[in-house]
Amino acid sequence: MKLQDLDLHLLRAFDALLRERHVTRAAERLGMSQSSMSVSLAKLRDLFGDELLMRSGSGWMPTELALVLWPRVQDAIGALERVLDAPSFDPATATTTFRLIVIDYIDLLMMPAVMRRIRQEAPGVKLHVLQTNPHHFGEMMAAGELDLALTYFPGAPDYLKGRKLFSDRFLGLCASSHPVLSQTLDVAGFCALPHVTIELDAAQIYNVQIDAALEPHGLRRRVQMIKPSFLALPFVLETSDMVASVPARLARRMTRMATVSLFDIPLELPLFDVRMLWHPRTDHSPAHEWLRGLMLACAREA
Repeated sequence: MKLQDLDLHLLRAFDALLRERHVTRAAERLGMSQSSMSVSLAKLRDLFGDELLMRSGSGWMPTELALVLWPRVQDAIGALERVLDAPSFDPATATTTFRLIVIDYIDLLMMPAVMRRIRQEAPGVKLHVLQTNPHHFGEMMAAGELDLALTYFPGAPDYLKGRKLFSDRFLGLCASSHPVLSQTLDVAGFCALPHVTIELDAAQIYNVQIDAALEPHGLRRRVQMIKPSFLALPFVLETSDMVASVPARLARRMTRMATVSLFDIPLELPLFDVRMLWHPRTDHSPAHEWLRGLMLACAREA
């Protein structure tokens, strides 16, 4: 017998014939003509070198080989049908580990809500948050080393898939006792203030927009302190005369963490989009679709 000559159609015909033990009824079971079922039976007999069904009085009886083959055929049909079934993901029983890059601004805003949802919906799922690397995360995704990036990295690889989580803008943040809060601030006055800036080791993703807006004025901020993350920033500001430019959603959250207040930056700064990015190879993965849906839901709470 040649395996390439055996297809799902013939396997289903075999099963129907063994169930009905009648050519006409087997054809009706599969919604085909009696002549087509007879052709299928002839092909099966030729493939297996056995009669499979033999007349016995007014009916048909399976041969010994047919009875031996029948459970194997049923198993084969089930296996083939499972191949064609849409894959599924059950978060309640999943033990998947997802690897993410999450810039600390998004980490502070979204991860508490993300982990609450995971603990409720998918207690066996684990998140492994990797160190931010804006230059190589596309390659990491292509290599299967990274599942998702939550970011607003400028110039992300255009071959990645993406979805906007929310839009944001920059606000000034300072101690609630800072005199700038009672002043009318212009661009020169803003630049003259002592600034804390956030710069990642690998890229200046938080400063590109502000520096570009200052360029036509020929001015730069007076940077007094550079930090690699927003961690502890509100506590640094509340006891100093320094200011910082912070994404608005995070800045508002920080006013609940320390004695700091918001002020408007005297620049025309456009909104920027925070996005999640993933590789096309995971676009139709049920597990990945669940993760992306979770992130979208949590972004609405951020």
